[in-house]
Amino acid sequence: MNTKTLLLLLVVAMIYLAWLLLHQVIFHRSFCRPANRVAEYFYHRLSGFLFLGIISYWIGSHWLDLSPAQMGVGFTLNNVAKWSLLAAVLVIPALMFRVGPQKRNLWDNPKIRARHWSWALVLFSTLSWIIYLFAYEFFFRGFLLFPCIDQWGLVWAVVINVVFYSLAHLDQGWRMVIGAAIFSVILSLISFYTGNFYAAFLIHVINACCNEWISLYYHPEMRVKGLI
Repeated sequence: MNTKTLLLLLVVAMIYLAWLLLHQVIFHRSFCRPANRVAEYFYHRLSGFLFLGIISYWIGSHWLDLSPAQMGVGFTLNNVAKWSLLAAVLVIPALMFRVGPQKRNLWDNPKIRARHWSWALVLFSTLSWIIYLFAYEFFFRGFLLFPCIDQWGLVWAVVINVVFYSLAHLDQGWRMVIGAAIFSVILSLISFYTGNFYAAFLIHVINACCNEWISLYYHPEMRVKGLI
């Protein structure tokens, strides 16, 4: 185990905790109120893009001397990516139509708890998910995963990824932690076999957007103007 890899794990923990602290302690408690939940979630996603995407990439390239390829940046679309995306397009919407109407899901989704949604809000929420998840998947399936593969091999890299990713969902209950662990294994393996984090990013976008749209459709207290 070399110093650079240990430093990477420390940096990953520090970046995530700094982002979490800024949101939970400073922004959420000081500025956000229930009536302003829309602004809070947009802030959460955009600040995530800053911390998990821009700052982590800068630290990786300037402080840790990692090349873009070593952080899973380098677009390729091989057969694994194609089949994975096809499976995601077919399976995730079907799964969400089954899970979406359940009370347990509607208790937390959609994350933005606005009673009346305009089409502009739907659009901006979707765009914010895309921006946020690009950075989020780079952070976990690029910045964290690929250097760990180089140092410890695939199995231990996936284990480390599962641990960090599960801890990131610890505040959402044990069901979410288990789901996050399984999701982490799947996305980590897809990233390894595709050589980058882009397929994982697209799959995560499909999952998040389908969940939001379907939950919004079934939520008894929320409406999209002109649709339902």
